[in-house]
Amino acid sequence: MKYVLINLLLLSVISCIEPYDPGLVGGERFLVFNGVLTDAPGPYRFQLSRSAGYNSTESVYDQRVTGAVLTITDDLGRVVRFLDVGRGAYGSSTGFRGQSGRRYTLKIAYGGQNYQSEPELLQAVPPIDTAYWAYKPPASGPSQTNGDFAVSIDLKDPAGTSNYYQWDWIHYEKPDFCVLYTPPGSNVTYAKRCCPMDCWNSSRSTGQITLASDQFINGNRLTGQAVARVPFDDTTPYYLRIGQQSLSEGAYQYWQTVRALTNNVGGVFDATPATLTGNLRNTLSTGPIILGYFQASGRRERLVYVSRFAPPKLPYAKTEYPFWPTCEPCTESLYRTGVRPEGWQ
Repeated sequence: MKYVLINLLLLSVISCIEPYDPGLVGGERFLVFNGVLTDAPGPYRFQLSRSAGYNSTESVYDQRVTGAVLTITDDLGRVVRFLDVGRGAYGSSTGFRGQSGRRYTLKIAYGGQNYQSEPELLQAVPPIDTAYWAYKPPASGPSQTNGDFAVSIDLKDPAGTSNYYQWDWIHYEKPDFCVLYTPPGSNVTYAKRCCPMDCWNSSRSTGQITLASDQFINGNRLTGQAVARVPFDDTTPYYLRIGQQSLSEGAYQYWQTVRALTNNVGGVFDATPATLTGNLRNTLSTGPIILGYFQASGRRERLVYVSRFAPPKLPYAKTEYPFWPTCEPCTESLYRTGVRPEGWQ
């Protein structure tokens, strides 16, 4: 089970992002769900896969599950089916949108088994009041950068109810080039520009779990909440879209456990790994288990351009390459797009 939990952690923190595949292998395989329903405009995409233990010859990310039937039912009895769009992904229709105040239940039918989540309340989340940043010099000793910028936010917590929060971010930038190219027989490396020129690279807060509760500030302001670190690798403004989501108490405890497990480095004084229990169950108590957590969240976003001017410091100089006469197509992927990002300046 230990190795199953390791694989679940790898899948839980990525949402629709595909990070480095460590090639973990082996053991008994379990169905794994990953997905969040929000009150932001859809469509929404969920992911189904199978875990892989430590001794199998199969890679974790080769275990995408197709052919399942996924439905969401709210507390008014309305049912929405998610369609199989391939590679383990299941998408909602464009007309469906989560509503704050409603409770949602996920049902999954696959391989003769039926799975169901506990009802999740989609609780509205307050807006981000302010976002700000401060330059942080590099730590003493060798460093590959000349420091970075710590980004924090403030918000007004609603009074009277327990509130739990989760943050993420996405960054877009126009690359200087799309790919590096070394011609056969040459020892010179060239840069190929993107074609068309309207092309953006993206990066996300993959693997970062940022949480907070209002246990000690209920109804007051939450201030100085750290949400991101921006690299000091240029002096141009840094596009950063910050996402803020509400969590149920169960989801908050689940992500706390995930964070504790991923931070456990296995030292002699580390805490014993916790059991990672989600809110999904097989409707047959004797049937195979399912891993993961069906999350329903209110969501707000705030776009900021982080000023990276920190006199007297300057970022380290970038490596310059001569340009090759031909360009490289701007191919759509998880890390590159030709679609202009929202709010791009």
